[in-house]
Amino acid sequence: MKSDSLDPLIALICRQSEADPSAEQRDTEGGGEPLTTSRLTSVLDGVRIVDLTRNIAGPVATMMAAEMGADVIKVEPPGGDEMRTWPPFVDDESVYFVSCNRGKRSIALDLKLEADRDILRRLVKTADVVVENYRPGTLEKLGVGWTDFKALNPRLVWLSVTGYGRTGPGARAPAYDSMIQAFTGMMGITGEPQGKPVRSGGSPIDIATAYLAWGSIMTGIYTVEKTGKGILLEVSLMESALGFMHAYLQGALLDMPLPGRMGSETMGMYPMGAFDTRDGEHCLLQVSNDIQWTRFCNLLGAVELSGDPRFESNQLRVQNRDLLRPLVQAYLIQKTAPEWEALLLEVGVPASHVKPVSKVAMNPQVKARQMVKSTRLGNGREIPTWGVPVKADENMGSRMLSVPQRDQHREEILAEIKQR
Repeated sequence: MKSDSLDPLIALICRQSEADPSAEQRDTEGGGEPLTTSRLTSVLDGVRIVDLTRNIAGPVATMMAAEMGADVIKVEPPGGDEMRTWPPFVDDESVYFVSCNRGKRSIALDLKLEADRDILRRLVKTADVVVENYRPGTLEKLGVGWTDFKALNPRLVWLSVTGYGRTGPGARAPAYDSMIQAFTGMMGITGEPQGKPVRSGGSPIDIATAYLAWGSIMTGIYTVEKTGKGILLEVSLMESALGFMHAYLQGALLDMPLPGRMGSETMGMYPMGAFDTRDGEHCLLQVSNDIQWTRFCNLLGAVELSGDPRFESNQLRVQNRDLLRPLVQAYLIQKTAPEWEALLLEVGVPASHVKPVSKVAMNPQVKARQMVKSTRLGNGREIPTWGVPVKADENMGSRMLSVPQRDQHREEILAEIKQR
């Protein structure tokens, strides 16, 4: 069958796999089954991505592409991705780096040197996608930016991952997840009412941006197959974070009065929040509508609450939350957090025991969704890691992917680009 009679993305996979038979061999290096085009067990088999990103957002996006079969070549500075230095460490490897970079090959290049820039040019000439997160203008000054490569590789997808976007007065400001939380108002609404602003745990803005970047990679590949022309795509931490603020931002744009820090509560519904329970732990519940409110009151046996006109609608419950909070708390202190979680879920009221991270990985639902899988460190040791949040045909994550050591694949990468 001719590739041009197939879906554009499938056509690319077929064409690239024929041109690069070594892709199947690379997929088996980590111990997984061979991936073939006919089986389409990997939607990006045969796609080459040059990964010029560091830290979290860009690396997670390209790692997801690697999980789906892409040949991801991580270009690191001579000293390596700075994330390699972030503790804690497992066998001298940063858990940050391990969690964001499996399935890639690594080559170290000093882009201040013309010889290394020439290697990058030859590498990009063979690529389908470049993902970079340099400050806007940095790569262009070195002669290795989008404007330099789009003529060299007319079908190239170039994805720029930045802090604040490629344009505007703040485009070149340094940015990490925490800075963006502060900049976009997220920290302003996070924390206890009388306390200081608090950053959200984990790296929510980085990961949200990573997911947008991964989607942009897929969009770019599909677009190039349809149009035959390369494309520049952009995502930024700031723009991702503004999406987290959607209701607050909408209210601010309309000059509405908005609440500040509310702990675990939110402005749009009540009861909503983490309540104390008998075992000293917390149960977070969210009663979003009147049907759930009726179920909640019936479970509690709280006839006085269900019949109280002050609480008969969500709008009134939000308005009178300070009156309602201690009444709900008096009921929830009577059982443990796991007991309340089970009881509330059984009657259709959203709830969760606030769990420590150490217990999350052992949760049967997490396991059922293959969100714990194995990876291989540079010393050969296999360790558990987080899985792939996108499933293909209800199955993703069976392949074992390795975490690259800095510059580990230099010789094989140089040999490949020399042949092309």
